[in-house]
Amino acid sequence: MTITSKAAMQDAEHYIDCEKCSMQAVCRPIGSEEQTIDLTSNYLTRQVKVKANQSSSLNLRQTPGAKLFEQGQALTAIFAVCTGTFKLSRKNEAGIERVVGFRFPGELIAEDALFLKEYNYSAIALGDNTVCKINVEKLSACSKVAPEFQQNLILLLTKQSFEQQRNSQALIGQKSAECLLAAFLLNICQRNAKHSGCDTQTELAISRHDIASFLGIRRETLSRLLSKFQREQLIKIKNKHLTLLSIDGLKQLDNN
Repeated sequence: MTITSKAAMQDAEHYIDCEKCSMQAVCRPIGSEEQTIDLTSNYLTRQVKVKANQSSSLNLRQTPGAKLFEQGQALTAIFAVCTGTFKLSRKNEAGIERVVGFRFPGELIAEDALFLKEYNYSAIALGDNTVCKINVEKLSACSKVAPEFQQNLILLLTKQSFEQQRNSQALIGQKSAECLLAAFLLNICQRNAKHSGCDTQTELAISRHDIASFLGIRRETLSRLLSKFQREQLIKIKNKHLTLLSIDGLKQLDNN
């Protein structure tokens, strides 16, 4: 696999700005203005892009739907999404799989595994994606040399916990499938706005099956509601591109 420079890649793709990324707290040099220490090359692999049907430095076959890691595997790394979308799925004791979340550019994957030391869900790439990868063992070693890394990691985890709690609250207490869907569409556009700068449009790489699984509704119900929202000119979906035509209308449903 060929990894090109950061600048060259940013010319070809819309990568998340590092300053807007949730992982930036542990991706920068530490120290004062007079003297800085940059140990990031010891544990950080930046912007690894893996095309479909090519093997990657992450030891997986990155085809659409390929898994970044499996539920139950021992923790080796945490990731930040640079481009693309990941879905998170978890199997219960009966082996039934359900989508439990999505991650968009600038968001972390697997930070919650730092406590259990194993991944408690599977992360599946929805197409050709790009991630930054932090080797947890090597980061820990750097923390012993420079304790400020440990402080930055705590900052990173605290911020991510706040962001995920806010995302969860957007869906808590919704009484109907219609309200759930309105809240979900508003939420994913707001989260992608950090990357795109626009909170009314986003690429919808997520399948209807996965959206229905995440919201806990039937796929037929989801299809009916999406058609209803388009008839009422609340949204427009064309070639997997989602446009929110009436944010106020969706918020009114969300607040019901």
